[in-house]
Amino acid sequence: MIDYTAGIMEEHGPSGFGITEVLRASETPRGSLYFHFPGGKDELVEAALRHAAGQVEQSIAAAVAEGGGAAAVLGRLIDALARRQADADFLRGCPVASVALDSAAESPIGQVCAELYASWEAALAELLRAGGHRDPGALATQVLAVVEGGLLLGRVRRSRAPMDAAAGAVRTLLERA
Repeated sequence: MIDYTAGIMEEHGPSGFGITEVLRASETPRGSLYFHFPGGKDELVEAALRHAAGQVEQSIAAAVAEGGGAAAVLGRLIDALARRQADADFLRGCPVASVALDSAAESPIGQVCAELYASWEAALAELLRAGGHRDPGALATQVLAVVEGGLLLGRVRRSRAPMDAAAGAVRTLLERA
């Protein structure tokens, strides 16, 4: 249920699917949904969102584990995200963005999106801090904004070119920081 929900949410946002569709696709009885997610769809959406965001966090960790400076790590991360998007035939981008755009900022789901973005920014800031960059928090926000924009444009244009441009922009940001 969580995997299917994460995928469909990334493609259509949380309002773009129903519980019946999730149950049918995951071959799950309705009672199991409410056993595991007593809060219904909202609780399932949050679990799927955290699961999908965890996959991005794993990509960040894998890029960091390979070593090298911040530019090399971020280059590998951006490349991995671009490949992931292309492999999904550009139907997907950022697993949090479609949910964030479909949810009010003050809603519980909107707050989870803010929390997840803050977590990614913190991981990027730590990478940049370790690389000796000035003001790593602000730089992390800039990097995240560029990458999110690249994913959005890549999806809309059905092209990897925006992510390649984002990689170049991130290199420039790092050189100037």
